[in-house]
Amino acid sequence: MKIALEDANKNLRTIIRSIHRKIDYHTSLVDGDKPGVALTLVKREKTKTVTIPVEALVSSQEDPVKRHELRNRIKRAYDRMLFVAPPMASTKMVRGSTSADGYFRPQNSGGPRR
Repeated sequence: MKIALEDANKNLRTIIRSIHRKIDYHTSLVDGDKPGVALTLVKREKTKTVTIPVEALVSSQEDPVKRHELRNRIKRAYDRMLFVAPPMASTKMVRGSTSADGYFRPQNSGGPRR
């Protein structure tokens, strides 16, 4: 089963624009054991390449469920591309400040209680 690059671009463009309108992408045909389209997503300095089989592209043009599955595949790649791991939490115990006599004091004590 063959697909023209222009048809794939038109189909992928509508799907990608539904995810985010500022994603740049490049497509190229992939030949070999599993023919398909190599989709490279670009946002800022980050890139991610996803290979989409021809069967998925053809079926996504006809079936809305297959189109949603293809959109989820592209969205998952986009989210993984932009993911930044949160900084690791410190294992040190956070302690309050000590006073001159060695006892811990609350930070906001200093005035009389009402």
